[in-house]
Amino acid sequence: MDPPLSTPIGQTSGRGNNHIALGDTTKEVPPTSSKLPSDGIMEESISQMTTMLSNILEHHGCANQRLASLEEDLVHTKREEEKLKATSEALEREKSEMNARVALMETKDPYKLLEAKMEGF
Repeated sequence: MDPPLSTPIGQTSGRGNNHIALGDTTKEVPPTSSKLPSDGIMEESISQMTTMLSNILEHHGCANQRLASLEEDLVHTKREEEKLKATSEALEREKSEMNARVALMETKDPYKLLEAKMEGF
């Protein structure tokens, strides 16, 4: 006698535990695996993201070093600016004193000359 054309769903067709009858056909159930086909893709994706993050952190570190260097340069530049400002002010005072001496020498007033001499001019 011929076997029935279909087996009710959920019942085995008698061919073993790894066969399930589905209508007119039987399908072998694949053995369960702890690693899915998409795991390799996920691992590669995680690896790429880790590499990107590493590159970002490295770039961030380089940027921080550059920023620290620029801050040091700024401090040095400000010190130089203060020195130049002090030198400029000293030169302005010296120029003013020289102009006063020239004006005094050009005057023929003996009292002003004597007064300047007494002041240490």
